[in-house]
Amino acid sequence: MFIYCRFYVHIEQNRGRENMKKTVKSTERHRNRQQFVQALNSMDGAWVRFLQDKDILDINYSDLYTGLWSAGEPLRKQEALLLMRHLSLQTAKKYLDNAIAKGLLVELADPSDGRAKLIALSPELKRRLEDFFDHAIELFRKALQ
Repeated sequence: MFIYCRFYVHIEQNRGRENMKKTVKSTERHRNRQQFVQALNSMDGAWVRFLQDKDILDINYSDLYTGLWSAGEPLRKQEALLLMRHLSLQTAKKYLDNAIAKGLLVELADPSDGRAKLIALSPELKRRLEDFFDHAIELFRKALQ
């Protein structure tokens, strides 16, 4: 009986430790998630300040700009339009034309096809995007420490 009681106490102590570990893990996971959400909200605010234009805050511009940046080289106009995957081609063209008119994107002649146009980030937009990326990376790095 004594051995049984000692064994039972040992099991209950281990259970208590395991439950405490789970609670600590759960609390830590919750804290990490909260910090992530805070960083995400801060990043959203930084994105709005980065764009500084209520007409181009749409997520489709984010897809366009980050897609062009990721490509690392000018894309044909048709390829650039496809970066805005949530829009019809007609609407995407309006978005693209708006960004070109605002000087955020530039149209270049395609050396391989005189009829085609290439689309690139303006040097200023590329610099601003990279500053934004560095800022967002730092926000998330701090949040997950």
